[in-house]
Amino acid sequence: MCGIVLAFTPREPTTVGVVAAMARALRHRGPDDEGFLMFDPAADGATLRLAGDDTPREVAEAATPWQPQARVAEQPQRAAPLVMGHRRLAIVDLSPWGHQPMSRAGRWHVVYNGEIYNHLELRAELESLGHAFLTHSDTEVLLAALAQWGPQALARCNGMWAFAVLDTERRTLLVARDRFGVKPLYLWQGGDGSLLMASEIKALLVHPQVRAAASAERCVAFLRDGPRAWEAGTEFEGITRFPAGHWAELDLDAPVPLRPQPFWQRPPAADPAEPFDTRRAEQLSARYVELLDDAVRLRLRADVRVGTALSGGLDSSSIAQLVNRSLRRSGKDARQETFSSVYRGEGVRAADESSFIARVAERLEVRSNTIEPRADDVPEAHERMTWALDTPPANTLMSSWHTFGLVAQRGVVVTLDGQGADEQLAGYTRYVRNLLVHAPLGAALAESRALLGAMQGFGSAVGIGLGGGLLRRVAGRGAVHALAQRLRMGADPSPTLAEALASDFGTHLQNLLLYADKTAMAWSVESRMPFMDYRLVAFLATVPPAYKIHSGWTKWLARQALSEHLPPEVAWRRDKMGWAVPEPAWFGSMQAPLAAWLQQQLQGSAFAQQLAASAGLNIPEASLPQRLRLLNLAVWHRLFFDEAGRPGRVLGRGMPLLGAA
Repeated sequence: MCGIVLAFTPREPTTVGVVAAMARALRHRGPDDEGFLMFDPAADGATLRLAGDDTPREVAEAATPWQPQARVAEQPQRAAPLVMGHRRLAIVDLSPWGHQPMSRAGRWHVVYNGEIYNHLELRAELESLGHAFLTHSDTEVLLAALAQWGPQALARCNGMWAFAVLDTERRTLLVARDRFGVKPLYLWQGGDGSLLMASEIKALLVHPQVRAAASAERCVAFLRDGPRAWEAGTEFEGITRFPAGHWAELDLDAPVPLRPQPFWQRPPAADPAEPFDTRRAEQLSARYVELLDDAVRLRLRADVRVGTALSGGLDSSSIAQLVNRSLRRSGKDARQETFSSVYRGEGVRAADESSFIARVAERLEVRSNTIEPRADDVPEAHERMTWALDTPPANTLMSSWHTFGLVAQRGVVVTLDGQGADEQLAGYTRYVRNLLVHAPLGAALAESRALLGAMQGFGSAVGIGLGGGLLRRVAGRGAVHALAQRLRMGADPSPTLAEALASDFGTHLQNLLLYADKTAMAWSVESRMPFMDYRLVAFLATVPPAYKIHSGWTKWLARQALSEHLPPEVAWRRDKMGWAVPEPAWFGSMQAPLAAWLQQQLQGSAFAQQLAASAGLNIPEASLPQRLRLLNLAVWHRLFFDEAGRPGRVLGRGMPLLGAA
């Protein structure tokens, strides 16, 4: 839920009008309410709470301890060294008492983006310690937890978040981001101790102290390697990401650049040599279902309509099945709503999963909503997607973009999604190479035969894995790595499977989490991810590789655990798409419907031409993924830098959506 902004500019106080404009750039993240708080450390720690244009009358009139005292429109030029702003997407406690910035004991004041899923359990524990609550909001629970335990409270929270808490007594600012970086948080820091923060970069660009400029180095790196959302730097000069799983404290009287500290670490991996055991497999399967089931149960907590994004693959289908189970336990009669992108037309069926979606919908008796993105709709949708993401993605993201648009069109506010399973359960083809490189020769040959018999498209991975294994035995692991570098294989087959999964979880997955948050919030929809429950993450980190790739099947543990509850052609599906987009059909040939548009965008962008030259890329000879990355850079630069005043594109529930079925 929500979007946050903050400006701490001690030497040149920021006006509340500027912060309101920053928050307005995030209106799609919180169309239901907005609020602001001003703080001047030099004026006896005085605070002033203000309402904005979108603050509902009920909020302004409710006698809460954080009731707005004035309106921004009445005094937009009023300035303070610290100004906080919040845009609300109301999900838990829809009443005016859920308004932010929220305060506690007149001392702590928070702007918070996210959800603490176990807030009911934390509330009960805090009440036993003497805390009283005025609302049903998880925001108030977060404030009480921080008041009770300080930053140590973060380890008790199960959820996703990015927040800033002002402590007017200690005159400090506490900043934190969830363990895995599901919720974004961007920073701009000045040499005089100034700090600007926001949920999206476009809000930072509104502040007059920020001089927007593209980072040529980062853009060339993006063109060469793709997005790297796990790194601090962004494609904007001077704008960085606050790291996932960290917190930091700023002393307002002696400000220095933030020094983030970690509060969570991934558990060490299990013994990679542990052999498969049937009894152990049963225990692990039972524990897996127990943890995933509870993760789903917690993520269904909402006071708004909840749905499921269903791709037709194992992960989203598992979530849909467990949602049904949770709904039955709670006695709810309503059928689950699922949302999917499909491609049934000529030439695009290679990306179509509609048959799998239909089988899951029939088996689970859900209400299936589908949409078919069309090539004609892509140019306009692509611009809005690019503006929503702030930084260029690897491809067009049209499947997730249209799926969340359909969710918003149907009046659903929260979805449960399957992100994070592949990087923990070894779902990608490339992980087979890591397993085979390090497996004993006999086991590697047996697993290879099984893989070639069970899965589709694994021949190359099996060949590389077996060849890499022989090279490792003769010349060592370093030789495998060196050969992979020389041949530009992409993912390195030399790490063990556990090492590859841990690496991808902290890197590649960050890109996918960013895509999920930004494409969902662009439509004012909150995406929740049961596979990112920290208890499940900790458990899967300790599951030996023998239970992740087994008997020719990737993600064996997940398939086995839920196979009785899903159609067999889904539970034991032999191929993998993963929210595929028919980009080869749209862009891949001269006759493709979007080939001319792609060429026009690349030829019309001096920035793209310059970057291609800097990277030594011959555009006509470039691969389709390279040309799509260059397309995204071209459109990104035009929207954020070339168009007068950077007006961007309108986002939110009112965006046009075509192709709904």
